[in-house]
Amino acid sequence: MTSRKRSSKKKSSPQSSSGNPCTIEEIVPKEEFEVEQEEKEAYWDALCGSITPPPKVFYPTRPATQLDPTLPSRTSPAYLKTLREFYRVPSGVVFRVTVHGESAEDLPEGFFTSYEAFLTCCRMWFPIPEAIVRALDRFEMLISQLNVASLQNFLGVLILSYELGMDLSLDEFEGLW
Repeated sequence: MTSRKRSSKKKSSPQSSSGNPCTIEEIVPKEEFEVEQEEKEAYWDALCGSITPPPKVFYPTRPATQLDPTLPSRTSPAYLKTLREFYRVPSGVVFRVTVHGESAEDLPEGFFTSYEAFLTCCRMWFPIPEAIVRALDRFEMLISQLNVASLQNFLGVLILSYELGMDLSLDEFEGLW
């Protein structure tokens, strides 16, 4: 039979170097030094190669427009054109804004729901392979319901199947999950 010593996370009182907890030691504050601006610049130049801060990351923002409660989307075709040009989305990728009477859950054949944030925040600008779109349709899921890890798994299975010379059918693809 073995025994293990439990460790506790209790804060202990500071002790002196002599080991006597009753002896109080004087705490000396850290000494501050003034550094000249030229020395700071020389340090950063030597450390980083440049003292200029990195440029702020820019992405297009949607223009402020009057919200129309009858429309299901706040995105305009003009803004989608701006996103396409900025992120260099291939022309084969079709963007379609829902119109009055349509919803993100009831899509035309061949389309899936995506959100601006996938382009602007997640940087997902590549076309999603058809096999993944069909599998999501079979599972009755939206692309927005996938997290990054699950999308990586989908892509990993596809890439591995292509490397092995396999063309996975939808049933085979579903069988892997």
